[in-house]
Amino acid sequence: MRTLSLLWCAAGTVAVLGSFAAGPQDTGPTPAQLALGDSVYHGRVGGALCFVCHGPTGKGVKGTGPDLTDTEWLNADGSVASIEKVIAEGVAKPKKHPAPMPPKGGGQLTDSQIKAAAAYVYSLSHPTK
Repeated sequence: MRTLSLLWCAAGTVAVLGSFAAGPQDTGPTPAQLALGDSVYHGRVGGALCFVCHGPTGKGVKGTGPDLTDTEWLNADGSVASIEKVIAEGVAKPKKHPAPMPPKGGGQLTDSQIKAAAAYVYSLSHPTK
């Protein structure tokens, strides 16, 4: 009887944990998140200066920062998660550009601002139709 009770308890725990893990499907960034990301990118929120090196439209500034609108990713794999990591940690030794990228774009970004900026940067090379 004790074994049966333990199995029942374990099955219930798995079912409860499974329901938390399932969660809603990822629907991509919201318009509000993209608007926040745009504000972070352009230095209006958080003090980051992404646009100085990557240009106001993300096409890059020659000799300073790479183009974020194309499909070539130099310091990330192009996923939102990898872009978040680059924004959070910076790039101490860029592969093709002379200037390092400071962590958080030189600003004081919160986690939600980093996520929004990553979603915005991702959207530059993945425009919606």
